[in-house]
Amino acid sequence: MRVRRTVYLAIFVVASLIAAGAYWLAQPRTQVVRATVDVPVLTQVTADMVELVRVSPVGVPPNAARSLDAVVGMYASLPILSGQDVDARALEAIPGSQAFGFGAPLGPGEAAFALPVTADQAVGGALTPGAHVDVIAVPNDAKQAGGAATGATASVTLGLGLTILALRSTEGRDLIADPATSSTGAIPPKLGSVVVAIPAARLPEFATAALTSTFYLGLEPGAPSPSAGP
Repeated sequence: MRVRRTVYLAIFVVASLIAAGAYWLAQPRTQVVRATVDVPVLTQVTADMVELVRVSPVGVPPNAARSLDAVVGMYASLPILSGQDVDARALEAIPGSQAFGFGAPLGPGEAAFALPVTADQAVGGALTPGAHVDVIAVPNDAKQAGGAATGATASVTLGLGLTILALRSTEGRDLIADPATSSTGAIPPKLGSVVVAIPAARLPEFATAALTSTFYLGLEPGAPSPSAGP
């Protein structure tokens, strides 16, 4: 009798497992992209960082990425942890577009530098991220040590074809993303600085020029020069 009971119990367990497996296989499946490694902010996602997995659609976030093509080549705007389903909202085509308002990518070996300019020094403000500008520094006696007049008037070309990353208002806000409209009656924001991509090795040169000179920008219609220098 005990042997029969054991056999019946084993058959019941096996049948239950088969039924559960059949039920699981019958459920609709969907694909989501899952990270296989930690992806830091501003890192470009490569094919070896993610995988496509099939899961039950129940509980899948509505913003989960569903294809590798939608993820590979994009940049992480938020940290993505290993084993986490990739949220499409955590991706951006231009690194820094969400965090810093960049409208153009910062290239390898480059650094973002803000040039303090007003509209009359920057093509009347007719600029946009992604455009290329020539940067001229003109010595400014008022900025020299002690405010003493030096008589130096020779301008210096600091860069040719530098890529504009962002435009900032005098309050430091993104001028493109937060425009004032006439319908609100608000005073339109004024241009306070133009953020450009420069070779990181030239940061001290640009910083010194910012302390002693006034910047003027010229719109460059062509492609940026390979060295982005004078």
